[in-house]
Amino acid sequence: MLRHWLQKTIQTFNGALQINLKRFPITLFFILSLTCYLCYLVAADQPENKKLYWILGYYLSVGTLLSLSLHLWCEEIKSLIKKSIIQTGAHALLIADAFYLYSYSYEKSFTEIGIAHGAGLLAIGLSIFFLSFLKEKNDIPSWNFAVSSITSCITANLIGCVMSCGISLLVLSLHKLFNIDIDTRYYLYIVIICNVCLPLLLFLGLLPSRQEKHNTFPLLHSFLNNVIHYLFLPLTGGYLIVLYIYALRILASWELPIGWVSWLVIALMTGCIAIEFGLYPTRIAHGKRMDELIARWLPAFVLPLLCLMTIGIIRRFNDYGVTINRLYLITLNVWCYFVCITLILIKAKRINWIPVSFSIIFLLTSILPVNYSSITQKTIQNEINKEIQNTQQKKLPFSHEEYTQWLKNFSSAKAQSINEKIIYLYEWFGKESIAQWIDENVSLYMLRTEFKNEGETQGTTSYSGKSASEAFINIPDGYDKLQYVNQYYVSTNDECEKQILAIPLQQENDTVYISYQTLEKLNQYKYGEMPPAELKCNSNRKIFYLTEFSVENTTENNKKHIQVSINGYLFSK
Repeated sequence: MLRHWLQKTIQTFNGALQINLKRFPITLFFILSLTCYLCYLVAADQPENKKLYWILGYYLSVGTLLSLSLHLWCEEIKSLIKKSIIQTGAHALLIADAFYLYSYSYEKSFTEIGIAHGAGLLAIGLSIFFLSFLKEKNDIPSWNFAVSSITSCITANLIGCVMSCGISLLVLSLHKLFNIDIDTRYYLYIVIICNVCLPLLLFLGLLPSRQEKHNTFPLLHSFLNNVIHYLFLPLTGGYLIVLYIYALRILASWELPIGWVSWLVIALMTGCIAIEFGLYPTRIAHGKRMDELIARWLPAFVLPLLCLMTIGIIRRFNDYGVTINRLYLITLNVWCYFVCITLILIKAKRINWIPVSFSIIFLLTSILPVNYSSITQKTIQNEINKEIQNTQQKKLPFSHEEYTQWLKNFSSAKAQSINEKIIYLYEWFGKESIAQWIDENVSLYMLRTEFKNEGETQGTTSYSGKSASEAFINIPDGYDKLQYVNQYYVSTNDECEKQILAIPLQQENDTVYISYQTLEKLNQYKYGEMPPAELKCNSNRKIFYLTEFSVENTTENNKKHIQVSINGYLFSK
C-alpha cells in the first residue's frame, strides 16, 4: 500500500514537472534558481557583497514573473522566430536593468528609480492576465483566466503553508522525542522549499491551457455575485450619499472642499470599478436589466463627484505647491474621468482596458526621462533658486547661521514654506538635491518652529533619527552583557527647562542621559543614516548605544511636556 502511494506520488510530481518543463521552461529555471539562491543566502549567513546578492534576488524574482508572462503571451504566437526575438529581447532588457541597478550608487536618491521600477513590475504583473487575450471579442476569457489563476495561486500557497508547518513540526518532533540537535537553518530551508518553490510549481501546473485558457463561456460565481449585490453595492451607495450631501453643503455655504475628500472619491471609484468587474460575467450570461443599468449608470453618478476631487487637489497645489503625490493624484483624477465617461459611452461592454490604461499611464509618467519625480525636483529647485536670486544672495552654500538669517528676509509663513520645500527635497531626493544651497551642518528640522506665525499658542520642537540596519557597534572593553532596549517616556513640566534629558529605563532600574546639543547633532543626519550614539547611564557599569529616537517638545498654553521614544543596546559589566 505504501509502495503504491509513493509510486503514485512520484508519478504525479514527475508528470507535473514535465508539463511545466514543456510549457514554462524558462520560468521553471528561474524558480529553481531562486530557490537555490535563497537556500545559499541562509547557508552563507553574512554574504560579503550584499549589493550583489540583493540584485541577484531582484533579477531572479522579476525574471520569474517576466518569463511567465512571456510564455503565456508566446502561446498565442505561431512564429518560432518571433517568439525567440520576444523572449531574448525582454530578458536582455532585464539583465541590462540588473547591471544598471548594481552600478547605481547608494549615495543617490532611490525615489525616481524606485517609482519607475514599481510601475514596471505592476505592468508585468497585469500583463499575465490580459496580454494573451488582445484578440478576443469580449473580456470573458481573460476574466475566467484571471479568476482561475488567482484561485490557483491561493490554493497553491495554502498547500505550501500546510506542508511547511507539517514538515517543520515533524522535524521539531525529532528534537523533542530523540534529543537530535536540529540547526535552525534547516527550518528556513523547509520554508523556502515549501513556501516558495512548491507553491510556484503547483501554480504553474494549475494554470489553464489551450481551450481552457480561452474559455468563452461565462463562469458564474454565486458567492462573488452575492458579495457584489449585497455588500459592495450598499457600501458604494453609502459613499455616494455621503459625498452628495457634502457637495450640497459646501455649495450652500460656498466653500471649497477639503483635501481629504479626494481619498473618499478614490474609495468610491475603486468600489465602482470592482462592481463593474464583479458584474461582468453575470451580465454577459444573463443580461439582466438591473445589472445592465448598474454597470452603465453607476459611473454617471460617480462622475460629478470627481469634480470635488479636482477642486480639492487644485486647492492643495495652490496652498502647498507641487509634490510627487499631488502630480500622481491629479493624473489619477483625470484617468477616473476617462474611465467613467468611456464606461457610459460603450455601455461597459469591455472592462480589460481599465487596468491596462492605468498601467500604461503609470508607466508613461514614471519611466520616461522626464517623469513626475524629475518634474517635482526641478520645479521645487527652480522655486528656491528664484528666491535666492531675488535676495541677491551670492555666498553659497549656507551655513546654519547664514541660512537662518536668510530666512528672516521673509515673512514667517514664507520662511516656513521655503524650509519645508528644502526638507522635501532632502527627504525625497537626497543630500545632493540641496547641496548647492545648504551646508551639511544646517539643521533643517530645528527651523520648523523657528519661524512660527505670530499669535500661535502652540509650538512643537521635534527631533528624530535612526541608524542604518547594517550599522556596526563595537563592544566596549570590559562589558560582557547586552540587552535591547525600547523605552517610551513622557516628562513633567519642570524637566522641560533642563538642558539634559534623563530617561529612566524601567526594566533595568537605571537612567540614560542625553543633552539637547546631542539631539541637535543627531537630528542633522538623514533618517536611516545616523551613526549609533554612545550615551551615559546613571551606573558607571553600563553604557547605552542609541540606534533610534524620537523626541517632541511641545508648548501649549504656557505648559510644556516632552514625549521621548528611544531604541538601542545597553551594555553591562
